[in-house]
Amino acid sequence: MRSPALAPIALLAALLITAAAAPPAQAVGGPPGDVDGDTISDTVEQVVCGSDTCATGAEDADGDGIPDVVEVVSCGSTTCADPWADVDGDGIPDYVERLVCGSDTCSDGEEDEDGEGIPDWVEWVICGTATCATGAEDLDGDGVSDADGLRAYADHQRAALAVTGASLTWTPWVLGAAVLVTAGGGALVALRRRKQDRARLEAGGVER
Repeated sequence: MRSPALAPIALLAALLITAAAAPPAQAVGGPPGDVDGDTISDTVEQVVCGSDTCATGAEDADGDGIPDVVEVVSCGSTTCADPWADVDGDGIPDYVERLVCGSDTCSDGEEDEDGEGIPDWVEWVICGTATCATGAEDLDGDGVSDADGLRAYADHQRAALAVTGASLTWTPWVLGAAVLVTAGGGALVALRRRKQDRARLEAGGVER
């Protein structure tokens, strides 16, 4: 059963997806497998919305902060990826590890397909491919790049697990959120409040 609380990475992804501009549509006649030349394969577009040219890249059928086009590539449907699942507790969501290297536990967090210094997993979270981020993205305008914030969070996760040797629980997620808030990730304050509000609602409390 999916937890109602989203991981900090999922929240940032949701905000980035909402703010990101969709790839410019091109006339029919793109490269093989991408008839409209929008970088979303025809096969993926068919799963997302039923034709070779209908997806914008911003669709999110289950509202989990992961674009449908990313979910389809990761695990085959628009609702299959779990934004908080992290089986090895390394701070990199399982769905992103599958995209980077093919399994839930294979990434060391440093894979960098285009060699520009931003790990592939960070680029997938920010904009949906392994080569799309510039490193300048700063959705909340706090002066800390989204790439730096994500890496700080994952680094903290690894450090916490190395010290405790424990499996991932809610505590490291909250500590990770605190690291990003300290680094300027103000959006995570809203995440923590949202998690608390949902917990109160489930317990029969009143949302503040």
